[in-house]
Amino acid sequence: MPPKALLQIKDRLVVSCQASPGDPLDDTDAIRRIAGAAIAAGAAGLRLNSSEHIAAVRRDTDLPIIGIKKQYFDGQLRITPDFAAAAELATAGADIIALDCTHRPWTAGDPWQRIIERIHRELRLLVMADIATLGEALAAAAAGADIIGTTLNGYTEETRGNDAFDWSLLKELVRQTGRPIIAEGHISTPEEARRTLQSGAWSVVVGSAITRPGSITARFVHALASRSLDTPAIGVDIGGTSVKAGWVDRKGNVSLVTRLPTKAGEGRDSIAAVTEQVIETVLAAGGHAGLVPAGLGIASGGAINAREGTVFAATENLPGWAGFNLRAFAEDRFHLSTYVANDAHAAVLAELRFGLGSSLSDFVAITLGTGIGGGIVSGGKLLRGQHGFAGTLGHHTIRFDGRRCNCGRLGCLEAYVSTAALVREYGGQQDDAAMALEISRLALAGDPRALKAYSALAAYLAEGVANIFNILDPQAVVLSGGLIEGQAQFVAEVETRAAALLHFGAKRKPRILHSPAGQLAGLQGAAALVFYAEEDLA
Repeated sequence: MPPKALLQIKDRLVVSCQASPGDPLDDTDAIRRIAGAAIAAGAAGLRLNSSEHIAAVRRDTDLPIIGIKKQYFDGQLRITPDFAAAAELATAGADIIALDCTHRPWTAGDPWQRIIERIHRELRLLVMADIATLGEALAAAAAGADIIGTTLNGYTEETRGNDAFDWSLLKELVRQTGRPIIAEGHISTPEEARRTLQSGAWSVVVGSAITRPGSITARFVHALASRSLDTPAIGVDIGGTSVKAGWVDRKGNVSLVTRLPTKAGEGRDSIAAVTEQVIETVLAAGGHAGLVPAGLGIASGGAINAREGTVFAATENLPGWAGFNLRAFAEDRFHLSTYVANDAHAAVLAELRFGLGSSLSDFVAITLGTGIGGGIVSGGKLLRGQHGFAGTLGHHTIRFDGRRCNCGRLGCLEAYVSTAALVREYGGQQDDAAMALEISRLALAGDPRALKAYSALAAYLAEGVANIFNILDPQAVVLSGGLIEGQAQFVAEVETRAAALLHFGAKRKPRILHSPAGQLAGLQGAAALVFYAEEDLA
């Protein structure tokens, strides 16, 4: 038969009543009042930090209390790091002692295995193991922990980036540990709390979503601010080379732009850290100017699940990025309503909302550079597809058994129209990007060899564009990108060649537009999601 304290919280809510250092509520009487309000509303138990707070609340209630003592050593937070801390909590009135049972190196206190043993033997209380991974949970169960909590998932180096509740972890904990599992961390709605119990959790702990009015208020403030027609948004563009961010108004004007190297080679944690730094810098700059953001829009390389805000798949340009929950990461840190899109899709949204596409309801946008990006707008809405891959225009075939593309297939349009392809047609041997810029300059100056290289690309692109007109019959195809910046002759040639290739081309002359969209298009499109989310995500 489980102990009384454990039975009292079975299938019920435990409220974590804590405040961050420096918070106006970081006061014993304030915590006591918050706990009283939670109890009056029906909480079955409490999780409290420090013997002082536990002793104060214990005078008001006999409900189970999970006690912890947070301590910092060399900037690193530890939960109940030694037996002395556990003894303090027990004396104050805790029924369950929670402690850090992660695999992180620790030399400033007792090994957690030893603490569990002494709590059982000397204090005769239950132990809750706060863990981050399944391996840590299994080790804690083997060491005698009575309860396993998901508390530290997302807060250790190994799990950094897990900024939403890990449902798969909960499932495995229930299946493998043989211990009651308390779901805690990243649970912000009643629906999520109910789902934890349906998934097998013994109980659920909710803290910030209930007991931190500063965090809750910020969400409401920013949600209301987003309804103001004068309120700008923050747009972010995460690429393999750099992360850009800036303030964007409802006309698409961009200001206070910050850019930092992505450091993609260092992996997911580095990309996330740079993104966080760029957003913080832009927020600070806007704060000095008296700006309050309507929300946050993020464009990123990779296939994006826009509804969930996650990276469905990513190339090695952003190593380790696949599976990352961008929305949860940003909302957890900045408390702003956040929207996420693929970077190519974001550029199309910029065209739709602020550019040449604003007067069109059905068009295809193609961005030409080191590769081909783009997207399809139908009925005034961007097509995303089931997995976020809709509009991958560079990877339809124009040559059976043709050149090998970097996607692994043969004959893709991107293998024939790109900076590398331009250099190949010119006969150059230098670095693709630098040489392509020089060829562009020469073509604008009328150099015959450079013009011939561009003409070859125009012929290939015309075949791809003709395919697009045959399949989709759009009002227009909009071309942009550094590869064709200023190349009006190139665009005109693509239009002429595409018309000659089209079925009934003379009667439905293709309309091909040359967009002036620059390097901030992805950033603009990401911000546009904040303004038009109800339409763009419908």
